[in-house]
Amino acid sequence: MGIKITDEMREYAHRESEKRESHIHHHFRVSHLSNDGTNFIGFLGEFACCEMLGIDWKLNIRENYEKIDSGDIKIGKYVIDVKTETIPQPYFDMVINNKIDDDEKYGRRLIFEKQFSLLSKYDYVLFGGFVRDYYSTWYPLGYISTDYILQHYQPTKKTPFGGEYPSPAAPVKTSELGRIKKFIELLSDEK
Repeated sequence: MGIKITDEMREYAHRESEKRESHIHHHFRVSHLSNDGTNFIGFLGEFACCEMLGIDWKLNIRENYEKIDSGDIKIGKYVIDVKTETIPQPYFDMVINNKIDDDEKYGRRLIFEKQFSLLSKYDYVLFGGFVRDYYSTWYPLGYISTDYILQHYQPTKKTPFGGEYPSPAAPVKTSELGRIKKFIELLSDEK
């Protein structure tokens, strides 16, 4: 169940990225995206997630970015943080089809250390992604409660496959993510 990215979403994502850049200190750096690219991908993910959840994404855009947000999406009593990443092929197909081993490359969804300290503000983290370099469709990967993350994970530099993350991160197992259909059902009573 992918969400198509519209030209309007791209336009707004670029605009919001520029507004946000002067107010944010990026928690991590990746070689395949600039700071602006990271912001852009994040906004596209938020917009697409709103679309998936039946929320007008334009009404969900913050007025300014002078302070850290208290959640990307609020539905009733629930606060959701949306994390969007880019995953290269063929790993993307393995992740989206639940055929990736948690302990292999791209088998974990990352919450970087400085983001980890913000988890108590949210109820759920919803992970989504794009096929790297193709930002035409956003795909939800799954969700997990922040309580579960805080009880079972801590940021680490070591990957389960013998490498190192660019900076310390809590490596959430993809197999522990809940299915999006169940998440939508959970939220349906809150609208």
